[in-house]
Amino acid sequence: MTIQGLPVLAPERAEITTRVATVAGLAAASGIDALVILEPANVYYLSGFRTTLHTRYTAVALRTAQPEAATLIAPGVDRKLALEPVWFPSLLPNTKIYYEGAPGGGAVVNAPGPLLAELIRDGDTIGVDLAGASYGQVQMLNDRFPQATIVDATPLLHEARRVKSPFEIETLRRANAIAVEVFGLVPGWLQPGLTEIDLACKMDTAARERGADDFGYPTLVGFGPKSLAPHAPPLAHPLVPDRIVTIAFGPALAGYCADIVRTFFYGTPPALAVESGERTIAIQAAAIGAVRAGARAGDLMLAAREVVLQFAPDAPAQGRAGHSVGLTIHETPSLTADNDMPLTVDMVLAIEPGAPGALMDGIGLYRHCDVVRVTEDGYGLLTPLARGLQIVPV
Repeated sequence: MTIQGLPVLAPERAEITTRVATVAGLAAASGIDALVILEPANVYYLSGFRTTLHTRYTAVALRTAQPEAATLIAPGVDRKLALEPVWFPSLLPNTKIYYEGAPGGGAVVNAPGPLLAELIRDGDTIGVDLAGASYGQVQMLNDRFPQATIVDATPLLHEARRVKSPFEIETLRRANAIAVEVFGLVPGWLQPGLTEIDLACKMDTAARERGADDFGYPTLVGFGPKSLAPHAPPLAHPLVPDRIVTIAFGPALAGYCADIVRTFFYGTPPALAVESGERTIAIQAAAIGAVRAGARAGDLMLAAREVVLQFAPDAPAQGRAGHSVGLTIHETPSLTADNDMPLTVDMVLAIEPGAPGALMDGIGLYRHCDVVRVTEDGYGLLTPLARGLQIVPV
């Protein structure tokens, strides 16, 4: 796609048409008459339309018997984004804009309502992706269509998004390539006084310079024991010698997220850190080695667990070996031990089991995450980046 004369990696109209038809077919088979899709990632998936600010009601609406009439409903503030090739415009056959204001007798209430009423009938069974919808959005539908039955269409969207198209796989490959390249710069940035915030900013800037247009999650940096809280934001903690440095990094391209975690040690690592690194690599390797089409999603966690028990027989059972990744950082399937879903060719998985964090108390978290594409007889690695504890001399 070309936007404002520049080539942009984006889905083509034909792919959007196929996605809409697939989701409509799944919904119709479940007895759903109409769909109102509200989660931003799902709106983009079904329309091609992206905005970084979903501040007002935006939806893809369609009758499941007429997917060719699918419509993007967007607010006036996003008119140019939706209708013109400014960034990621709507690729649906119909795009309708509503305006908010106070004409005539008073304030407009339920401004998108009349546009929805062109597609939705009172008494319909309406599928809504409830996992990403707000209470107010759902209540608006209840008020506008009091005889309708609202059901959750989230599982249908998850099913449609689970297996990636060639465009999606290529985009995920490029997003992860950006992350790999930026990680290669990290050793040169580590020096006394560098803060977690400094490092996160350097990485984010480098990713933007290489084409990233967003991030699947805020860049997470932890120095020393703080890294044992893996979802804590980067803070003004300065780097000092002999500290572990754990980084989770997810630059995004055309909406698709990378997800790489790597661990460095600035200075001379204690024996426990080296040993934990070796164990973590063995645990992750076991999980990755279980990847192939037809394997249970849960097999990856079971394989990782076998290695954990070899050196920590009393370790509590861990939650999961990872998750699928795509337009959002956590997609299905979740790689929990009890998940019987079979892996399918062209699923894309982030695999990140690790040694029990308690074993590294006082030192910090040692974790790795890599992204793979499921193939018929194994996997293709999307994150060709050295594993193991990366030691950076002071």
